[in-house]
Amino acid sequence: MDYENTYEQEIDLKELLFTLLYRWRPIVLAAVLLGLLLGGYKVVNGLRSQQDETAVEEAREQYDMELAAYNRNVASSEWDIEKLKRALQNQQDYNDASVLMQIDPYNKPRAAADILIRLDSAEWEMYPDGVSMDPTDSLVKLYASNLVQRLDWSGLEKKTGVASRYLKELVGVGTDYSSNTVTIDVVYSDEETAEMILDEILRQLDRRKGEFASVAGNYTASVVNRNLSFIMDTGLEDKQKQNTDKIFSYQKDLLDKEMALKDLEEPEVPQEISKKKVAVQGVKFALIGSVGGAFLLAFYFCMIYVLSGKLHTDDELKDRFRVKILGVFALPVKTGVLCGIDRWLERLEGKAARPSEEAVLKRVTLNIQNYVGEAKKLLLTGTVSEDILKDLAGKLSESLPGIQLVAGADMNKAADTLRLLAECDGVILVEKREASKCAQIQKEKESIDALKKPIIGCMVL
Repeated sequence: MDYENTYEQEIDLKELLFTLLYRWRPIVLAAVLLGLLLGGYKVVNGLRSQQDETAVEEAREQYDMELAAYNRNVASSEWDIEKLKRALQNQQDYNDASVLMQIDPYNKPRAAADILIRLDSAEWEMYPDGVSMDPTDSLVKLYASNLVQRLDWSGLEKKTGVASRYLKELVGVGTDYSSNTVTIDVVYSDEETAEMILDEILRQLDRRKGEFASVAGNYTASVVNRNLSFIMDTGLEDKQKQNTDKIFSYQKDLLDKEMALKDLEEPEVPQEISKKKVAVQGVKFALIGSVGGAFLLAFYFCMIYVLSGKLHTDDELKDRFRVKILGVFALPVKTGVLCGIDRWLERLEGKAARPSEEAVLKRVTLNIQNYVGEAKKLLLTGTVSEDILKDLAGKLSESLPGIQLVAGADMNKAADTLRLLAECDGVILVEKREASKCAQIQKEKESIDALKKPIIGCMVL
């Protein structure tokens, strides 16, 4: 398989990164210039707008309206949030403290009693015969009306440890005028406490007989049908669920209100009435311009690196053209403003070492001696200038006795070099980083391979 025909050029990301870093001067300059250009334009444009009195007045009025609307929305949202917090806390307190909310609706303890009320016969004599209304009904109504509110709950609060407002919702009162009875039922989380509460209610009613008799006349009140039972109350289950759902509803509404408050944005002061705003906008656009300028120039250098087709490193020669590297000459020392940064980058890349030209030439000489074999006449050529080739040939000839070095200009351009190629026993290539193009090196290699001449190796400038 022909290696060159299947080679796909790979981009060394590290090499590309350091190529950009070494060009920090023009990148920084582009960032500064574009930042100053955009920032200055924004500042000048803002100051110019402040000279228009009509525009300034309109901007001020618009800003005042938007600010007032913003403040109203904030105040309204904060009030709604506080109201929801109170409602949520009250509902949580009720659910935690209410005995009714803790009762098992499928096994609810219930203590109940019927109170049968009868007027004394002497009281009936006061009413004419054939009266259509039962006078006992008024007494039944008097018993049942506001019974829960009239009770003294202080004793039960001490015994149960439950506040009266939660005890009151455990007591139910019903009336049956046809039988002159008042029904009292008490529920609790356990049957003993339910019966104890019922006993206390009956005792208080018994003590108030005289109060009721002074109003409605003498009567008797007998407790009948007293019982203790466990019942299923799906209505209580629904009520418990409704109160639990209220908490979730309040929490959701509170979260929505808090998010809405957070999303409210205070209107920005227009630049027509604020020099600070003009300055901030100038800085903002200066930063945008700086980043944009640095990015654009860095992108340009990346495209040049990828599309130029130039030789970037000696590794490309080894990987793409399968030639031995005889020696790599050091690049020129970086000079100029803040050149210490360049030297720091070289150390960071691991290329701070700079071998002398004599050391590189000695290495090249030893490699040629190792690789040359039986060849006696070598052609020194490449895509660099002919003067460089002749200079290198003269320096190497002194340390290579018995080997004839002939310098030939770029064979892609000079036909005489092709004649020298045919007469030589081997070829030494000389290529320069960031100058020699890979396509031209490829043509050189094709010409050399066509004449079946061995490539001893390559020197990289």
